[in-house]
Amino acid sequence: MKKFVAILMALVMIVCLSTTAFAADTSLTITDTGDRDYVGYQLLSLTTSLKTGEHHTAHDGAHNDDCYNFAYTVNAKYRAIFQAEAFTYGGNYLWTEGKPADASGVTDDQILKYLSNQTSDNGDVYNTMRQVADRLYRAIQAENIAADVTNLDGDDDAINQGYWMIADVTNLDGNEANSLVMVDTKGQDALTIRSKVGLPTVDKKVKDIEDSEDDNISDNAWQDSADHDIGDTVPFKLTATLPSNAAYYESYTLIFHDTLSAGLSLNAESIKVYMYDTKHKADVDTDLNDYVKDVTDSFTKPADDLANGGSFDVGCNNVYAIEGVTKDTAFVVYYEATLNNAAVVGGAGNPNTVKLEFSNNPYNKFDTGETEEDKVVVYTYQLVINKVDAHKHPLQGAGFKLYKKTKAGEYVQLGEEQKGGDMTTFTWTGLDDGDYKLEESTVPEGFNKMSDIVFSISTEHTDEKITQLDGGLMGMGDTATGIITKEIENNTGTVLPETGAEGTLMLLAGGTMLVIMASVFMITRKKMSIYED
Repeated sequence: MKKFVAILMALVMIVCLSTTAFAADTSLTITDTGDRDYVGYQLLSLTTSLKTGEHHTAHDGAHNDDCYNFAYTVNAKYRAIFQAEAFTYGGNYLWTEGKPADASGVTDDQILKYLSNQTSDNGDVYNTMRQVADRLYRAIQAENIAADVTNLDGDDDAINQGYWMIADVTNLDGNEANSLVMVDTKGQDALTIRSKVGLPTVDKKVKDIEDSEDDNISDNAWQDSADHDIGDTVPFKLTATLPSNAAYYESYTLIFHDTLSAGLSLNAESIKVYMYDTKHKADVDTDLNDYVKDVTDSFTKPADDLANGGSFDVGCNNVYAIEGVTKDTAFVVYYEATLNNAAVVGGAGNPNTVKLEFSNNPYNKFDTGETEEDKVVVYTYQLVINKVDAHKHPLQGAGFKLYKKTKAGEYVQLGEEQKGGDMTTFTWTGLDDGDYKLEESTVPEGFNKMSDIVFSISTEHTDEKITQLDGGLMGMGDTATGIITKEIENNTGTVLPETGAEGTLMLLAGGTMLVIMASVFMITRKKMSIYED
């Protein structure tokens, strides 16, 4: 990065045998610009002369800036602005012969000396010249001084040689911001400078929990998607960073525009805003207890709950009114919402978005832009039981209860028993992953009671879709619909042996015939015995 020693060369009026000449037009290139519009203010005029003797030996066949003397003069249209700047901010080094009574007494030599005592900026590290340039540009705007050149696009524009202030005047919308003004000197080579645009960031996260294994959601990781039971309290986190050049805005607006789907009810009282030193510290703080300070009172937020989703804002018109804010500061908005009965089962889930409105013009605090939306999704699932007999015909007269296992190992009933004289399909909507038990609480007449079915639901998902829905003993679910469907068969009782029925009568009849036949046989043998005697 160029040093303002280049300006010093003008101030010390390097004494070499030379011939003074006005420099020709040269080209201006601005990097990292995109499709932007610029204007230029030639703050100082420049004349140059080629050094004599060995000082100006050509380098690689051409002269460079070191081969020339430079002489700067203040452009009259900016003189009063420079005088006010030097008079207000100049140090004792300027007033060796006494400080003038007012700004009009500041000489051109003192203006040049004041500029030469500033240091250049380097990348995202800004020093005093950055602040001087911003003050000068605001003063030029306040005086409504017309630019010396307009319609610059930063791509090989022809300008006179001199000390230039280049201002980004692009009419922006969306996720864009105007550059800070750029000042640079032009010697003999083409001038290439880098735009100084900075943008904030925002992201949204949600927490998940597996109730059968965990009862403390606060320690769980923040992620892009989650699944929950209807009735669960769902935590959300919004994180915003400031742009690298935010310190050079007079004020900086941050407004979180959040939108909840109809399946989530906002608890407005839960909204908190925390300030962190860096985004990294905000990201790794899963339980949100290591923040610098609670700054909720510095932000506006909704006073009322949102029963079935909707949009709400959490914002601050000037974060620099909060003590301790730097360009590295991150702000976290935390809130809770309840998954309600309007929640969408499976499919695209229940998407929720945030976008950030932010200051996008360092020189106009009322200009704002918006980031792209960031999205998280909350999923929930459904279990469908179809009751059939051994012939796969729908079977009426059954009733079921569904239980979910807690971390303590207890099974808690979900809702009321489902039963009805003509019911053959039983549905539970709004289920999460976890361990479950299905009990046949009412048994159809003439059928045996089903043994309890203990099963687990396990899932995988992203902020775009459900990628796996495994119902364990209930089978694989449909990832598109979020539904697990199971056909459950009931069997009739086995026919057991009986007494006093048809089989017993047959035994009695058979026994009687045997007695009669035995009697006939005995009488016949007795008569035969008499004749033989």
